[in-house]
Amino acid sequence: MKIKHLLLGVSLLGAPACGGEDNPGPLGNIDSLVVLQRPARNDMGDIFQYTSYVPRAPSGAGARLVKLTPPTADGTKETLFPTDALMSGPDGAMFQDVDISGYDISFDANEIVISARTSTTSHYGLYVLTLSSGEVDVVPTDPGRDYVSPIWLPGNKIMFTTNSVVTELDAAGQPFESKQHVDEYERGTTLQVGRINRDGTLEELGPRNLSHRTFPTLVSDGRIMLTQWDHLGPENAGHLMYMNPDFTDLREGFGKEGTGASNSTLKAQEVSAGRYIAIATSRDRTIQSGALIDIRLGTVATDDDGNVSAGSQQTEARATYHLLTPDVPRDRVPSAETVGRYYDAFPLNAKDKPDIVVSWSDGPVESGVLGAAGLSANFGIYLFDSARGTRLPILDDPEMWDIFARPLQTRTAPPVIASAIDNELGNAALIGSLNAYDTTIAQFAQGQIYGIRAMEGFSSEEGFPEMFGTTMFEGQANLGVAPLANDGSWLAKVPANVPLHLQAVDKFGMSIQNEPVWFSARKGEARVCGGCHEDRALTTVVNPGQLQAFAIGATDMQSTRSRDQRQQLGTLTRDTITGVAWDVAMQPVFNTACVECHSDTSPAIAGLGGYTITDPVTGDFVTIGFDLTGRMLNLQAGSIDLGQWPASYITMAGPDMEAIEEGNLVISGTFKTYMNPQDARGSAVIKKLNPVVQFPAQTSERAFAGTGHLAEQGRTDITADQYYLFILAADMGVNFYARENNPGLAIY
Repeated sequence: MKIKHLLLGVSLLGAPACGGEDNPGPLGNIDSLVVLQRPARNDMGDIFQYTSYVPRAPSGAGARLVKLTPPTADGTKETLFPTDALMSGPDGAMFQDVDISGYDISFDANEIVISARTSTTSHYGLYVLTLSSGEVDVVPTDPGRDYVSPIWLPGNKIMFTTNSVVTELDAAGQPFESKQHVDEYERGTTLQVGRINRDGTLEELGPRNLSHRTFPTLVSDGRIMLTQWDHLGPENAGHLMYMNPDFTDLREGFGKEGTGASNSTLKAQEVSAGRYIAIATSRDRTIQSGALIDIRLGTVATDDDGNVSAGSQQTEARATYHLLTPDVPRDRVPSAETVGRYYDAFPLNAKDKPDIVVSWSDGPVESGVLGAAGLSANFGIYLFDSARGTRLPILDDPEMWDIFARPLQTRTAPPVIASAIDNELGNAALIGSLNAYDTTIAQFAQGQIYGIRAMEGFSSEEGFPEMFGTTMFEGQANLGVAPLANDGSWLAKVPANVPLHLQAVDKFGMSIQNEPVWFSARKGEARVCGGCHEDRALTTVVNPGQLQAFAIGATDMQSTRSRDQRQQLGTLTRDTITGVAWDVAMQPVFNTACVECHSDTSPAIAGLGGYTITDPVTGDFVTIGFDLTGRMLNLQAGSIDLGQWPASYITMAGPDMEAIEEGNLVISGTFKTYMNPQDARGSAVIKKLNPVVQFPAQTSERAFAGTGHLAEQGRTDITADQYYLFILAADMGVNFYARENNPGLAIY
């Protein structure tokens, strides 16, 4: 696609001044600040949403990038984009209602990459403003997708986040159409990372997370830091992550190991190697703003020449943080007058108590309170002295959000990190660990782990209703189990570019430890860790010589994904079960083995009890007993609709507890669930049934004392494969829906 050039008619900006007596203080060596001004709004949703489009403020002013020279309250403001000359020119009509969501200044301070949506487009695209010539280049991207949060990379490349979809390949290596995931709550199409040459060539998209990745920033060692939404059942937070510019080597940065200052951390900006200023906040309702925190990831190592070895002594496990604004809420509580919240921050120096250019709004800054009052937050630009906790105003237009203030000056480009893609892996990725017994999150007895189970995650982009069940877990597909070698190592070839979740399992196939988040790897990437969530501050030590897993070879889980399991035809075996669709996989087992004694018409059984859900406002109620039939229950309690689910599913999984809490419903009686998400071993139904050994071969040895419930009742036992159905149903989140519920869709 040919690059379009739009004449702006702005003057060439001079080089930054060196500072001196005429420019004292933290802004003294900065000639100008660039500031993004957007019409005020209150529709940002959670911290990951990106499609807020407000073309004009009540006065008629639209979004613009401005230059403030000098960067003081009485400085001269000049519009860089879009100028009057641009809007009055032949291409100006499209910029009459432009909205700008983000930007970044190039290393030589002569170009600005901009994410903008114009009056003639329905999505945010990329534009490059050249300050020396006044031209704007339209970077060719998919016009049906959004490209936001752009940053410059070395080598004249641009990184961005986008709802575009990485190209998938089938088992034969042929591309096929797929859809981007949607998030668990707002059902927004998720953002993933990508990069493109400045001229619009060689666009690449990174591997997908199940939820959003957003607000990337380039750090001095060449890596990217960004915020990743981690959602898996009860885990629901935004954490800082590192990745290489080619999307490989995704690692924890801050917040995942009890180091977080809040539910979510975002918009991190580097102060020095391993030190960041960031926003700490709740995941939603805070208009993407919160408190300021100073994050330090540990000591900085240097070589004999004094060069910093970035990250060598810095890990999430060593991280500490300091609250720079202790009065600002880090949850959903509305902020007080004179306290407010901070939208973003840019550090000006690396003092122990740094000076920071911030975007701050006074008042409640909580979407519910503001919306009820018909108000919007008013973010303005201030110089924040963290030693004194004071703010000096720089720029505040009451109709606009003044955000993302950045010095207009040159900066040193970091080193380019070489790609480590292994083309011999083909369309797969390689995952594994050196010793799964090296862990910080569990106590394993030697020999307790049989292997590592991998699951693929997916969301309602597959054509499902909004919930996969009442437990709030995303869709999951079993890819298989990679056995541990005698030295504790394991390897698996897995599908690339899909969300993955791991569990250490015992010989009964039951999870003994969950990795509580999704991760992903790109095609040809090898992601081999030291252990199973090992101590990030230490090095995993293995015996000299080749790891046994490498000698044995990787377990092939890539081909699992192409199994034609949608129709649920024939007998499901341990090695062919991919998804556990409750109605077509579990209910037949209940019908054969259980419903004669456990139905709505069978006599009550001592100890099983029952419970009632009541709407105290209307007095309406619904009663639930121990019923394993497939009859549909209409769980309507007054004005609160808990959905329609089979009795067996509600008996095992329980109702949607989040909806019950939000609806202020009351549960009375003997409330109990019999199948625990991601915890087959601790589930009452699994203990009662007492499953048999699954790995390496199925045998009659039981997991618990006794012969099992069915044998004790003189009934025919279920098969070993059916026991594995129960185990997977629990360990994969106790979902009702699986891909097998949509036989008309392609397996992908």
